[in-house]
Amino acid sequence: MNKKIESWRGFVPDADLATYAKGAFGNPIGMGARAALLNIDTTWMFVDPQYAMCGREDAALKAALVRLTQTFRALGLPVYYSRRDDRSHPTRRGIWNHKLGNAHEFQYTSDPRADEWPPEYAPRKEDIVILKNKPSAFFETPLESFLRYDGIDTLVMCGVSTSGCVRAAATDAFSHNFRVIVVEEACGDRSQVAHRANLFDLDMKFADVENFDDVIAELEKRYPPPRCAAGDAR
Repeated sequence: MNKKIESWRGFVPDADLATYAKGAFGNPIGMGARAALLNIDTTWMFVDPQYAMCGREDAALKAALVRLTQTFRALGLPVYYSRRDDRSHPTRRGIWNHKLGNAHEFQYTSDPRADEWPPEYAPRKEDIVILKNKPSAFFETPLESFLRYDGIDTLVMCGVSTSGCVRAAATDAFSHNFRVIVVEEACGDRSQVAHRANLFDLDMKFADVENFDDVIAELEKRYPPPRCAAGDAR
């Protein structure tokens, strides 16, 4: 068995791992020529427990988001964000009206703070924010065309929730032939069972699920920061 499959021993039954090994799943994809960070839905609605959509406070997740964002900025690599679009009209909410019991409430439809980011890792003017209506940041958005324009072949993904919008974006990115790196400690979910199960499945099929320190080390090794022009002050 390869190292990827072996790393899940103890979480996934040995018999199941053997079937993945038989199918030759879990080979690493690796990073390519140029990477971008895609921060998925880490607005207050999903990281602040006062909102029904946030399961719990997760200080470790926030710390990972901050450091990952700082690393991409220091290396001069693009940072993309996704968040919900306008949900004030029932038609804009669409089928969420049926699946979510609180789709009509103020927090979900109208709270202006809900779709803002904590200031520690909030978007800057040079970043790209993608507004989306459904789980995937690729569904009916210009994300793919923007990434192609930026010369991106690798997407490093972080955000919430692992089993929902992160998984949807990772699957679509793979379908568009991007290399996908999911940073384990920089993703969160309401359920740890769903979190781990979806990380495993992504790691086997559509992405490389990597630990935070390894991702940072590979980014700094592969994409050296831009040099300052002569006379620039640091």
